Amino acid sequence: MNPTVRRLGGKIARRVGLLPPARPSRARTNGRIAFVGPMPPAATGIAAYDRAVLDGLRRIGFFERNRMDVVWPVGWRHRRSIGAYDVAIYQIGNNVSFHGDVYHLSLAGPGLVVLHEVALDGLVRGLQAKGDPNGVDAAREAVALRSRITDPEIAQHEPLQVVWCAAVARAARGILVHSEFCKRYLETAGVRTPIFTVPHPVIEDEASMQLVAPRARELRASLEARGARTIVVAPGDINEAKCLPALIEAIATLPEDVHAALVGRRIPGTDIGATIAAHGLGDRVTVHHDVPDDDFRAWLVAADIAVDLRFPHRGEVSGSLSMAMAAGIPTIVSATGTYLDIPETMVVRIASGPADPAELAARIRELRDDPKRRARIGDAARAHMAAARASDATARGYEHAILATRDLVRDPTRQVLARWASNLAELGVDEALVGEGYGVSYARALESFQGSP
Repeated sequence: MNPTVRRLGGKIARRVGLLPPARPSRARTNGRIAFVGPMPPAATGIAAYDRAVLDGLRRIGFFERNRMDVVWPVGWRHRRSIGAYDVAIYQIGNNVSFHGDVYHLSLAGPGLVVLHEVALDGLVRGLQAKGDPNGVDAAREAVALRSRITDPEIAQHEPLQVVWCAAVARAARGILVHSEFCKRYLETAGVRTPIFTVPHPVIEDEASMQLVAPRARELRASLEARGARTIVVAPGDINEAKCLPALIEAIATLPEDVHAALVGRRIPGTDIGATIAAHGLGDRVTVHHDVPDDDFRAWLVAADIAVDLRFPHRGEVSGSLSMAMAAGIPTIVSATGTYLDIPETMVVRIASGPADPAELAARIRELRDDPKRRARIGDAARAHMAAARASDATARGYEHAILATRDLVRDPTRQVLARWASNLAELGVDEALVGEGYGVSYARALESFQGSP
C-alpha cells in the first residue's frame, strides 16, 4: 500500500472513532505493564515526577493487582521486547536527550503516552538534527495540521501553532495530560485518541519543604545583609519564556528593599546578566544557576513572593509552581494555559501574553504591602496541595488511564476495523464518502459486537 493510501485509511478510521496502529502489533503475552521514562538520578524534573507517580501507584495497591516493569534507561533491545507487554506507559517530554529513545519506543509498541508538554518542538527538532527519519516525519505531520489551530488563546503562543505532538498522539492508544487546556488543544488539532486528564502529582509536600528551613534562613540572611526586606523568587529554567526581563524591569521600579533571586537551570543562549546590568540592579537581583535540589527548595521557602510566568506557553504544568504552593508562598502567574486550572484564591494572575513590567510591579507591590493577603493565598495553596497529595488523585487517575488503554490494546475488533478502513481507502472511499455512510455500517456492527455481553 502506498503512503498516501495508508494515510487516507488512517483518516477514515479516525472518522469512526478509531486510530490504526503505526505498524502491526505483535502478540502481547507476558501479562505485564511497562513504565518507560527517566528515573532518578537522571538530571531532569520528569525523573522526580516519575518516582512520585510510581510511589502513588504503590500507595493505592496498584502493584498488588498488576505487574509492572520500569524501563530505564531505554536501549535498542527494548524495541524488540516492548511488544510483549500488555500495555506500556511512555513519559514524553521536550528534551531529545532524555526522551528521544522513549519517543522511538512509543512508536514501536503503542500504548499510553503521557505528554508533559503538548509543544514537543525541542524533541522533534532534536530528532531532525540527528537525521532521524521519525523526526522528519513528525515535523512534516506537525506543520500539516497548523491550519487547525485557530483558537486565539492558543494561537498567541508560537510553539503551539504547529502541532508538534501530532505523530506521537496518532501512534498512541491513549493520551494522558495534566490540564483541560492540553486536552482542548489536542481535540482542536483533531486528535481522536482517548484523552485522560489527570492531576499533576504533588512531588514535594509541606514536610519536605520544612526540612530545608535552616538553609532557607541562611539564604534569606544573605540578601537581608544587602538591605532586602521583601524577597521575590523566580524559580525554574532561566530562559526567555519565564518573562525574566519583565521581572527585572519591575524590580527596578519598586522600593530598594525589594530584592529578587532567579533560581534554576542555566539555559544556553540566555544572558540574563546583561539585562540586570543594564538596569543597574547588581545588588538587588541575584542569579543562582543549577543549584542542588535542597537549595532550590530552600530559596522558595525563603521567599515572600514567587513569580512563575510563562510566555510563550507550551502546555506544560509548572513543577516549580507546585513547589511554591506546597511551601505556602503566594505566587504570581500568567493568566494563560495550564495556569488557568488553578483556583483564583491560590495564585495572583497577570494578563496573558508578554508580561507587562508595570502590571507585574503593581502585583508585587500589592502583596508586599499586604502580609495578611500573602498569608491567606499561601495558606490556601498549601492546603490545596496537601489535599491533592492525601487524595492520591494522580495515582487513581493513572490507574484508570492505564487499565482503559490496556483494554483498548487487547480489543481484537480494533485491528479488524483498522484493516477495514485501509481497504476502504484502497477502493477510493474518502472522508466525504464516509460522511455519507459508505463502509460505516460494518464498523458500527463491530462496535455493537464489542459492546455485547
